[in-house]
Amino acid sequence: MTGFKPPLPLRAETPAAWAEAALADPAALLSDHAHNEKKAALNALNLSLHLAEIPRASVLLARLAEEELNHYRRVLEALMAFGWPLRPDGGNAYAKALHQQAAKGLLDRLLIAALIEARSCERLWLLERAGASHPELGSTAWLAFLLELERCEAGHALGYRSLAEERFGAEAATRLDWWLDREAEVIQSLPWRSAVH
Repeated sequence: MTGFKPPLPLRAETPAAWAEAALADPAALLSDHAHNEKKAALNALNLSLHLAEIPRASVLLARLAEEELNHYRRVLEALMAFGWPLRPDGGNAYAKALHQQAAKGLLDRLLIAALIEARSCERLWLLERAGASHPELGSTAWLAFLLELERCEAGHALGYRSLAEERFGAEAATRLDWWLDREAEVIQSLPWRSAVH
């Protein structure tokens, strides 16, 4: 994927053609992303309860949750501006498949969060490139928002990884290596749809 370097060394690259499939139903794409932003904010706040012994963790996770909530509001506003209703949350098979393989408690929760953010960053980058010619999402303002989302997701991925390393030391790197293979297996097994994952 020329010109893009994910914040984590993802082991399965999403083909550029994926973005065209995701953009086929922009209302579904935005609805799904709104639900994911809300869940990401709640996850960050929940994780902060388990990292109270790390002084910077509460501040980092509060800032991260604030960014996610801001994005949630802005995606909701975009849906309203386009005249599209927020569709019901259909769930996230990708996140569910990752969590089903978790066996190491907090360490796995932090690494899964890092991987989800890294994959989101990659796919938002693809949407930004494919979206330029899209009838609804091709505006300069919307493409700038996608770029902002992409950069935030990269920062979130690195933040979660650094918290895992700070709390669990060398075990975090070993476990991340294992998770990178699992994440590649999961992302390659799922059908494309109008959603980031």
